[in-house]
Amino acid sequence: MYTKLTLLAGKLTMRATILEAWKKRLVGWFNIGLIFLVAFIALFWVLPRFLPKKKTRSKRYAKLTLAALAIGLLLMLLSLLSGIGFGFGIGKGSGFGKGKGSAVGIGEGTTDKQQQYKNEGELDIAITGCTVYIDEEEIPIDKVSDHVLKKYKDSLKVVLIDAYSDYAIYTRVEAILNDLLPKGKYEIRKEN
Repeated sequence: MYTKLTLLAGKLTMRATILEAWKKRLVGWFNIGLIFLVAFIALFWVLPRFLPKKKTRSKRYAKLTLAALAIGLLLMLLSLLSGIGFGFGIGKGSGFGKGKGSAVGIGEGTTDKQQQYKNEGELDIAITGCTVYIDEEEIPIDKVSDHVLKKYKDSLKVVLIDAYSDYAIYTRVEAILNDLLPKGKYEIRKEN
């Protein structure tokens, strides 16, 4: 899955983006960042009450205090950014640098390869980029639940196929399936 920056900027609110980053943050970096922030608070507010003013007014003490703040904030920011891969590409998303990132162009594109997402006895829901296919038929995201309800029968096996999908679209379709079907009633596959 990849995150399309224009979709994040346009469809998700800032609150939703921050919540997504919070859920997927790198906890170790975040906790170390919190430790540095606690050290900053101790250096800035607590220790000056007990140490002599000559000691707390020195350049070395000021640099140590600001370094604790800077390192703490940097580690917390890196933790959140790497959580959804938004910006640096350290996580699973788009961006630059180390990680499993990929990118797409903005706008409509064409491909020579016809998508084949239909198997007998299965209701195949494939997501390619920002497009949702239900048994090879392109469906708008707001009509997915209607089509699934119309085509789903108890004898059918529902399969959600991640064919290099957009993260936001994939999670919306997954939420729709979780609402419509009982737990464990659909299978998740990844296209190679």
